[in-house]
Amino acid sequence: MELLDQKRELRREILAQRASVSPEERQARSEQMCRHLLSFDRLRRCRTVMAYYPFREELDIVPFLEKALERGQEIWLPLTLPAERRIVPYIYTGPDMLKRGTYGILEPDPGLAAEGKAEDLDAVLVPGVAFDRRGGRMGYGAGYYDRFLTSLPHRPLLIGCSFDLQVQKAVPMEPHDISLDFLATESGIRETGQPDLS
Repeated sequence: MELLDQKRELRREILAQRASVSPEERQARSEQMCRHLLSFDRLRRCRTVMAYYPFREELDIVPFLEKALERGQEIWLPLTLPAERRIVPYIYTGPDMLKRGTYGILEPDPGLAAEGKAEDLDAVLVPGVAFDRRGGRMGYGAGYYDRFLTSLPHRPLLIGCSFDLQVQKAVPMEPHDISLDFLATESGIRETGQPDLS
């Protein structure tokens, strides 16, 4: 099977599994993962963190966003520019500065937010469809995050955020795909780089 076909099939399977999680269970698992993120020392020491606003059945990291702001961290959220096939980060100050954007995702309103400076970015919480313990990630297929991360002047701390059910033994990777440093799920935070021996 061709790599693109493998990705398409895996994406379909994982999204179906994720959609089958009940809203109550999704909330409980999301709260667990947010607690792990908030207590993670490497992330706590970061001054500027780019995150994302959850969409559809994604793990809800809003509790992390709120607590991180309260403790003085600067949070950025991405604005999607489909015509340019890229994302631009803006400084998040609260839900009042969000608007319904591309794909129906809540995104920063450029008229209400300041753009983040790439050189200041310390960490990125990366969403996706599937992940593996070696740091592999498969997104939704548009390549926005790979292009954004490649454009940065330095490599920030990269943490994938997902449910346990999204973690696979191996995710199909292409040469341009960027590996993650850590993987955060409801079970905890694990450093990547080791094969999954389970």
